[in-house]
Amino acid sequence: MMLHRLRTTAAALAAAGLGLTAWAQGTSPSIAPPSTSITSPDTSPSQGSAPGATGGSSTTGGGSAAPAPRTGTTPAGSTPPVSTSAQKAPTATDSKPAHADSSFMNDAAHAGHFEVEGAKLALQRAHSDAVKSFAQRMLDDHTAAAQQLETLASAKNHKLPDGPSLMQKGKLKLLSTHEGAKFDKSYIDSLGPKAHRETIELFEKGATKAHDPDVKAWAEKTLPTLREHLRMAEQLDRSANGADKKNATHDAPLHGDVAKKK
Repeated sequence: MMLHRLRTTAAALAAAGLGLTAWAQGTSPSIAPPSTSITSPDTSPSQGSAPGATGGSSTTGGGSAAPAPRTGTTPAGSTPPVSTSAQKAPTATDSKPAHADSSFMNDAAHAGHFEVEGAKLALQRAHSDAVKSFAQRMLDDHTAAAQQLETLASAKNHKLPDGPSLMQKGKLKLLSTHEGAKFDKSYIDSLGPKAHRETIELFEKGATKAHDPDVKAWAEKTLPTLREHLRMAEQLDRSANGADKKNATHDAPLHGDVAKKK
């Protein structure tokens, strides 16, 4: 009996030992997959960048996948500056502009040349420093506007006149015969408030009735500067001629009346 009990106990212990061994062996495969997933050849740099790699690339494939978004954003990032610059430049065309647009650009070019040539004379012949200062501002602003208009007209396949109109040339010729204080008065009469009101009226018409959007936009863009010129011309007229009723141009006080009518 005792012998039988010893045999039964030994058998139970042997069975337990086998169970422990099986348990130990059964846990090792569960530990092995993480170690093999980290050191697996699937995660090597050559396969990490290979197309279609899915397994294991979530860990190391992040580094190789990063360049793809960067290359995708570079062209997109470079697109806005191109579109912005394209919007600033006038749209080129092979066809001739509408008659109203070409007429406006011609008149604007004539007025600009008139201002520039008159300002050059004033810088040479004017007596008053205020007249010379005004003339310098007219020379700078109208030269810049003429360059913009030349670019616009070229894009619209239109050739601008290269000087003042015949009537304006006559006024400039008469102006060139004067000197000193007499020149100052003649310059204000010819290129002061009255001339600038006429130019503003021309540009307001272009800003509302031009057919080409680029022509209309340029007219609108130039108007604030022309209105500032008018204020300067009115001030110059008041300071030079306002106290002299006989020789005053009386252009400045009329500006308020014109504004009310509009």
